[in-house]
Amino acid sequence: MIVGTVEDLGLVSKAKDDLTLSIKRDPRRKGQPIPEHEGRWVGHLRRISAAKLRHWGFPGLVEDTKSAISELVTNALLHGMGDKVAFRFLLTIDVLALEVDDGSPERAHVNTADPDDENGRGMFIVSALSTLCGVSPDGTKTWCVLTIPTTPRRSR
Repeated sequence: MIVGTVEDLGLVSKAKDDLTLSIKRDPRRKGQPIPEHEGRWVGHLRRISAAKLRHWGFPGLVEDTKSAISELVTNALLHGMGDKVAFRFLLTIDVLALEVDDGSPERAHVNTADPDDENGRGMFIVSALSTLCGVSPDGTKTWCVLTIPTTPRRSR
C-alpha cells in the first residue's frame, strides 16, 4: 500500500464529481459490534455510489466499487475512533477514488488470511479490485483508486 493521500495523486483538480458524507458513530470500545443503524450506511453508500456511476455512464465499474465500499466502510466502522467516519467518492474522467477517514491512527494493511479465517481479507480484496490503494501518513484515511474502463462515455 502507498503512504499518501488522494490529494497527493492530483485528482482533486480533475474531479467531475466529488462527494463526501459523514456517518455519525456512537461511542463504543474497540471490538464491540457495529450498531445496526451505523451498519446500514454501508448499503446506503453502495447504492449512492452505484447511482452516481450509472449517471456518469460507468455501469461496468459498479460491482467492484460496491465491493470496495463494503470493505473500506465496514473496516472504518469496526476499527475507527472518534464520533464519525467520513466517506469520499471522487470521480475523474479516468479514475474513481474512494476514501474513508475513520479517525484512527492505526494504519490499515493487507493481510493474507488462512482459508479457515473468518476475518482479515478486507484490504486484500480492496487491493485486488483497485489499481492503487493506500493510507494517509497519519493513518486516519484509507483509500483506493479504480481505473475507469475504456468504454464509450456519455458526454457531460
